[in-house]
Amino acid sequence: SGITWGSRLATGFDRLKVGLYVIWENPLFFERLQDHKLASKEANSEVSFSFAPSPDLEHGDLVYNMHATGRSGGFAFHVSRGDVSIFFSTRKDIKTPNIWVDIGSESCWSPGWRQVLEDIKEIVELHHGRIWKNNVSEVHLCADFIDLSIQRVPIHSYDNWVTRAHLFNAYSDHSGPLGVTLAQDQGELPGEAMTGVIFGKGDIMLRIYNKVAELRRSLPKQGVFASVWGVSVFDQHPVTRVEYQLRRPVLMQMKIDTIQDLEAKRNSAWLYCTQEWSRLSAHTVDRVNRHQDTVFVHPWWQSVQQAGISLSAEPVKREYPRACKDINKLMEMVLGCLMSIGTILNCKSDQHEDVIKYGQMLIDKRFQQMWENKDEHGRREFEEKMKKRWAAIWPMGFEAPPV
Repeated sequence: SGITWGSRLATGFDRLKVGLYVIWENPLFFERLQDHKLASKEANSEVSFSFAPSPDLEHGDLVYNMHATGRSGGFAFHVSRGDVSIFFSTRKDIKTPNIWVDIGSESCWSPGWRQVLEDIKEIVELHHGRIWKNNVSEVHLCADFIDLSIQRVPIHSYDNWVTRAHLFNAYSDHSGPLGVTLAQDQGELPGEAMTGVIFGKGDIMLRIYNKVAELRRSLPKQGVFASVWGVSVFDQHPVTRVEYQLRRPVLMQMKIDTIQDLEAKRNSAWLYCTQEWSRLSAHTVDRVNRHQDTVFVHPWWQSVQQAGISLSAEPVKREYPRACKDINKLMEMVLGCLMSIGTILNCKSDQHEDVIKYGQMLIDKRFQQMWENKDEHGRREFEEKMKKRWAAIWPMGFEAPPV
């Protein structure tokens, strides 16, 4: 099947949301969070926040961005770095999680969700906290079939599917089919372990799509997935992604409560999703005569079912961290803005030297103002803005590329 349905296979978690139950022994920690949240509100923008005990540390793995608002459920504080968000609650009853972590796609693969959680554990311990329990609220299990075009598999007709899903959607653009989505918005999972929970729209969802087409709209992820797939550039080969989204009501029915449960049962969860909840038939399904259970599973879908065996979710090895922004695109934005300013100042189309002169003058003036401006705490505007961009652009800290 590897030769027929793609030359290589990459499997793992593409998103993970985890709740942490933490016992805190240092109330001063929340005072620091509150101070920076107020600063963020005053600035009407994110501000840099370092988890380091000393405020002198400006860069590195302990620097995040503090947001002005938290999230529902009593999580008053929100810090982020790259596509990782951490929400803190001051509740002390620990009947529900008081830290909620959302690990996005890029960080799930590199440095890997395990490393992200380990970093958060170190932050908690650094501030005299102890994690005594965790629970998983959502996970995306996925398999990438490298060198397989989505147009080669008959996924876009509902007549080829045997599924418990109530919602089906196929989508495409001018270049051809892009993917399908199947979702269940009510009902229950079968089996003695099930509790009959009614779960909401999308609590179990399947997406099959052209991963390369999606990455064209997300520059930061391109280098990561090139590394995942073992290619020099992300669009070197077509890639078809199979991705299941499982939220907590479904996970609980599968008896997956904690990270440890998820690691132990991820293969069985994948098998349930690909064998019981959804199957792709090699032929049109005869629903009138109820022959769904006797259909011949498409050969590619047999490969999909077997992909769960290698659902390792191991971290990606990269030569050096990649920035979450592209210099060339940023330069185009800068030049476009300066040309607009030159137009406002009545520079004609042949007066490029005037545009350059005015642009340099305005940049020098504004940067000098940012350097001289200080807030009531004596912090320079330029330094604070630079710290914030470090956390946004270098989520794992800067490291010079190899020569």
